[in-house]
Amino acid sequence: MLIRFLLICSLFFTQWVSAVEIKGLFEAEVITRSQSRDDRNAALREALVIVLNRVMAGADIMQDPTVLTALNNAAAYVDQYQYALVSDGKEANSPRTMRVMFNEETLMELMRSSQLSIWNEVRDEVLLWLVVERFGKKEIFEPEQHVDINTALQAAAKLKGIPILLPLMDLEEKQRVRAKDILSAYPEHLLTASERYDVSAILSGKIVQRRSCWRSEWTLNFNSKIEQWTLPCTQLKQTLADALQHVYTQLSAFYAVNADQAQADRQVLKIAGIRGMTAETNIKQYLRSLPMVSSVKWLKVEQGKHVFQLQLSGTKAALQEQLDLGLVLRKKGRDAQDASLLYEVIVQ
Repeated sequence: MLIRFLLICSLFFTQWVSAVEIKGLFEAEVITRSQSRDDRNAALREALVIVLNRVMAGADIMQDPTVLTALNNAAAYVDQYQYALVSDGKEANSPRTMRVMFNEETLMELMRSSQLSIWNEVRDEVLLWLVVERFGKKEIFEPEQHVDINTALQAAAKLKGIPILLPLMDLEEKQRVRAKDILSAYPEHLLTASERYDVSAILSGKIVQRRSCWRSEWTLNFNSKIEQWTLPCTQLKQTLADALQHVYTQLSAFYAVNADQAQADRQVLKIAGIRGMTAETNIKQYLRSLPMVSSVKWLKVEQGKHVFQLQLSGTKAALQEQLDLGLVLRKKGRDAQDASLLYEVIVQ
């Protein structure tokens, strides 16, 4: 019994350090000039461009005929939207932030009718080593010391759906890694220092502040390849967004799959006996720990059963075999209505 209990606990709390589930991939915030119909439709189109560029991969995404048709009718893909005032103005034509939430399933149908691929919500973290140069002084970026840069970085990462992992910069790391190591043309020392983070992609860069803009240089180590590029002097937010756009292009080309395949690899799982938020979180962590499960999404509670949608990188038969071996869930058959798998919790 003790061995079984330890096995269950280890399965419940296993977490992959280098991969996380990105929240809000199908949401976007944009600025709209007013609440008029024309301004609203323009804002919805802008929001849809942001979302599609965050989940789709391929050359000239915005030139795809299916995408162009969708952009002309962006409202058809919206679940809901809401406004918030940008300033203190209360007039109907005052600038506002519009938060738009698109329907994931409807957009998946769109993607299946195009020739583009989709990058799902479970994404490997990108380790970022960044040097900041101001007034001739170079120092390694730390969020607490560079608040303005961190704000712009987090906004850029959210815009592209890129999970950024920053080095700990503890005492040992500060002694081992210097700004010159990050900027070196020979990255062996930096790669060795990065091993503790167990990541597949390492981004190093330098941003240099000029009077009214920031120039930047970047290196991406990924998939046994090294990509280097420089960006012209622009606003801080723009240069970081452009840098992460390049990262997105490289990573999505590697990870994205055909939308038809992404849909075929989905499996709905209904689980009875989950009591409380802690148990729900533990079950999600357990499902994510299974080797063939690339993402887990909670959908709803239906007749006392929690409904999850799993993205598989293996077969459904392999999934069922792993669930049977896990001693966490007990199979109850299939749902007669939609053929989804039915399970119940053995222990909590």
